[in-house]
Amino acid sequence: MKTGMGVRLRTHAKLNLFLRVLGARPDGFHEVETILQGINLYDEFEIVPRKGAIEVAMQLASGRSGDLPDPSENLIHLAAQRLSEHHPGTVGADIRVVKGIPIGAGLGGGSGNAAGTLVVLSDLWGTELERADLVGLARELGSDVPFCIDGGVALATERGEKITQLASPDVEMWFVLGGMSYPLSSRSVYEAWDSLPDKTTDGPPSASFTLALGAGDLVEVGAHLHNDLEAAAFSLRGELEGKKEKMAAAGVLGAAMTGSGPTMFGLLEDRDGARAAAARVEDDFDWVEVVSSRSDCIERLD
Repeated sequence: MKTGMGVRLRTHAKLNLFLRVLGARPDGFHEVETILQGINLYDEFEIVPRKGAIEVAMQLASGRSGDLPDPSENLIHLAAQRLSEHHPGTVGADIRVVKGIPIGAGLGGGSGNAAGTLVVLSDLWGTELERADLVGLARELGSDVPFCIDGGVALATERGEKITQLASPDVEMWFVLGGMSYPLSSRSVYEAWDSLPDKTTDGPPSASFTLALGAGDLVEVGAHLHNDLEAAAFSLRGELEGKKEKMAAAGVLGAAMTGSGPTMFGLLEDRDGARAAAARVEDDFDWVEVVSSRSDCIERLD
C-alpha cells in the first residue's frame, strides 16, 4: 500500500433522461429501465491512504445548503469499508470531500462518491482488482453506483445496477437544472409510486429514445424525455408539477424530473440557449445550474 500519496479527483452527477418503473420486485426493490447521462456537475475529493482507520470529512461547497450525511454512514465510508473487507490489510484512508452536487436531489452525487472511492482507493491500496470486480462491489452499494464506475451514457435495467453502455451522441447536450432546497428520498417516492391508483407499467419503450440519442437528434430526444416517478413525486410535493411546467415553458426541447426528484431539467442544444432558459426559471427554483453532458463520472486531477 502506498501511504502519504494522495489523489485529487472529481465525481460527476447524472441525469435520468428516461425512466420507466416496470413493477415491484420480490427483494423489495423495483424493476426499472432507465437511460443515464453524465453531466458536468461535481463533488471534489482528496483521498490519502494511511495506516489505521477510514476517516471521512465532508463540507458543502460555497452556495450549497442541506444536511450532510453522517461521515461514518455515508456511501464513501461504506465503499471504503467494503473494499477493505474484501482485501484484509488494505485499510486506512483520509478522505476529504467538498459537496458541489446538491444532496438528495436525484443527481446521483452519493453514488458517484462511492464509485470514485472504490476506483481510486483500490489503486492506492494496490488491490489489483479488475474493473469487473469493482463493478461487483458497486452493485452491493447502490443501484446507480455501477453506472458511475464509467459514466457517460448507459441503459440501466433490473434494479438499475445492470449497465449497458450506449454510444454517446456526437453532439454536446446542454441542460438547465432547477432544484429545490429539500431532498426527496428514493424510498419515499417509490413507496408513493406503489400507492398510485392509476400507475401503469406499459409506458413508452426506451428503444425510440435510444435511437434518437444515438443519432444525436436532440429535438427528438427532448420529445422523448420521460420519468414514471414524476406522478409519485408530485403526490408528495404538489408544487413540483408546476415547477416542471415552468421548465417546459422556458424554451427547452423537453423537460423532465431526474431520478426520484425533486430536480427538474430542460434539454437544449447549446450553452447560450441553456443560459437563456436558466434566466427564465431562476425565480421558480431554489437553485438553478447550467451544465453540459459529460463522458465520464470519475475525473482524476493528479
